[in-house]
Amino acid sequence: MKKLNRLLWVFALGSLLGACQDDPIDVMPDPVDESFYATKLGGEMRVADPNNSGAMIEQGYLNLRTVVTNTVLEIATNEGGAYDNLQPYFSVLLNEVGRGETSGFAMLVGDFTDFLAEATGAKNFEYDGLNMVEAHDPEKNNRMNGLISNSDYDLFVQAVVAGAATSGITDAEIIGPVGQLLESIREPIVQRGADEMLDLYTRLGGSGLIVDPSDENELIEAGYIPLRAVVTSTVMVIATNEGGKYDELQPYFSVLLSEVGSGNMSGFEMLVSDFSDFLAANIGSQNITYDGLNMVDAHNPDVNSRMSGRISSDDYDLFIGAVVEGALENEVPMSIIEEFGAILTSDGLKNAIVQG
Repeated sequence: MKKLNRLLWVFALGSLLGACQDDPIDVMPDPVDESFYATKLGGEMRVADPNNSGAMIEQGYLNLRTVVTNTVLEIATNEGGAYDNLQPYFSVLLNEVGRGETSGFAMLVGDFTDFLAEATGAKNFEYDGLNMVEAHDPEKNNRMNGLISNSDYDLFVQAVVAGAATSGITDAEIIGPVGQLLESIREPIVQRGADEMLDLYTRLGGSGLIVDPSDENELIEAGYIPLRAVVTSTVMVIATNEGGKYDELQPYFSVLLSEVGSGNMSGFEMLVSDFSDFLAANIGSQNITYDGLNMVDAHNPDVNSRMSGRISSDDYDLFIGAVVEGALENEVPMSIIEEFGAILTSDGLKNAIVQG
């Protein structure tokens, strides 16, 4: 969703997203060769740090940091390309960068560089982040969104190779050992089977908390933001389509439209919240529940005084068309729209709503 996630796609190694903590790493591979950092990567020779005026940095660490940064950029600039599947894991960081907060990005690059430096034999650097299992478990690391699969870890390794090539490093004597290092930590990182698909809510952003773009004083689950955006657009598509193809739906919203016309937005906000909660609860959110009327009562004007008339099957299909239009306005991929459509057209839901 380009409007919501416009600046940075980030990559699949969740340990890099966790703040440096006291929990020591419990799965650290043996150094590839204690001289590898010195003989292949540049070692401890001090050079000017191009990112920090007046500061010095070890040549080996600088080379590793360049590879890490280029790996991130390789994925970040590959929208719609080979690394698209890595995006959902990092919705928290993605949204931070989208609002100009780069501390998490800096931590990501620093942690991964520290990890590689220690693992390749550097004497002056130590990775002190979460262990590999907990770092890649969303229940233990709230900056991690979804469990990683083998195929997505393969994509990440490919991105590292591409990042190294962009840095001018293509020597098999360097790429090979680094690849072996990444392969040696595959088991604790990969925690999702090949036949297990990330749920829809996780793919939309998941349960990681970020600053609410509508209220900077509140936190909101990242997966909820695109849902709310689509719901808001759907209601607006119907409300502003007077004389258009959604004209038949406006009578159902007569109470709401009258309120909005008089400047009262409370009913509009309640509708958006309730519908967003309903969708979130039905596509995988573990923390958000829908506590409104059941679908039969909610669409029965005898029970719900805000409902004007009983919905017909044709009008329900028209409503689904408005949802699709609202999703397209927010640049939701068609594959996800189709999944939403399957939920909205399921017999149980449609039979409960259609009463006319």
